[in-house]
Amino acid sequence: MIVVLLFCFSLGLLYVERGLDVLFIGSYLLLSFVVFISYGIDKRNAIKGRWRVSEKTLHLWTLIGGWPGALVAQKIFRHKTQKRPFIMMLWLGIIANISVLSYYLYLTK
Repeated sequence: MIVVLLFCFSLGLLYVERGLDVLFIGSYLLLSFVVFISYGIDKRNAIKGRWRVSEKTLHLWTLIGGWPGALVAQKIFRHKTQKRPFIMMLWLGIIANISVLSYYLYLTK
């Protein structure tokens, strides 16, 4: 949760200091909301033995910017917290997303 709070704080600073586009920030919020809901649906369906959201889909949403929602959902739903390969891919997606964001911010300096 600290990582998510630091990221949100950083986005806020970037908005104030560099005029980061509100739509850019909104896209992170929207993607995070979608991922959060997806984790909740997947957890419910896992309990009920129903169709599941594929891990590839969750990783794709994470990679394109929904990772804050993924981390919050893992904490709240206690879902996808034990599978080491999933967690490793999640963090690789987070690192990749932050790296691309950092590179973009560097280029638009």
